[in-house]
Amino acid sequence: LIGTSRSDPMLPNLEAATVQGLEDDLKIIVKRLTGPLSALDIVTISGMGGIGKTTLARKAYDHLTIRYHFDLHIWVTISQEFRFRTVLLHALHCISKHTNIFNANDYDKMKDSELADLVQKKLKGRRYLVVEYFPSSRILLTTRETAVAMYVDSTSPHHMNLLNLENSWKLLRDNVFGPENDHPHELEKIGKEIVEKCKGLPLTILVIAGYLSKMARTLETWKDVVRILGEIHC
Repeated sequence: LIGTSRSDPMLPNLEAATVQGLEDDLKIIVKRLTGPLSALDIVTISGMGGIGKTTLARKAYDHLTIRYHFDLHIWVTISQEFRFRTVLLHALHCISKHTNIFNANDYDKMKDSELADLVQKKLKGRRYLVVEYFPSSRILLTTRETAVAMYVDSTSPHHMNLLNLENSWKLLRDNVFGPENDHPHELEKIGKEIVEKCKGLPLTILVIAGYLSKMARTLETWKDVVRILGEIHC
């Protein structure tokens, strides 16, 4: 899987959180990854920052169906400072978990072209989810840029939608009060007002949830949060 990374280590871990509303997206992505081959099998997930693209990709990557369908699984994050050698080394690191491969220290002595040849050699004849395209393989790419998604998957890029109000509230509730959902019912109405101001973005909701989890869980406190968010959006 390929992802462009602009992540901030200070932001909450969206992948580790319980994210509501991704079930239908996950079914679509898994079906496309395991379906019949086309001329060029690149599946893209596009959407604005914080909407959960990487989370969806990770859930697909770890899905039991995907694990059984592909012989090899490679996850590569491409930063804004793209280095081809780094991508190859990440790929070889993933491959080494599945195959008998020589000592990784030997990679430092190899040219980029030799590393690329080694990746191709190790993948030849296998079915895999990887960063390069070969027959029987798939590429799953996440991007914020619609133009990039259309360029690599012009027929049907998968665009992620914002969370609806109910799923937004569930995400906030679960991450403030835990999966048991033992929350004061008088906070539900004001809680939905809070998530409405988050505009359906999971990452924004998780930031607010982290803030609320450290505060007094009272109606007055949550009203203050609504007021502050209203001032920010104004």
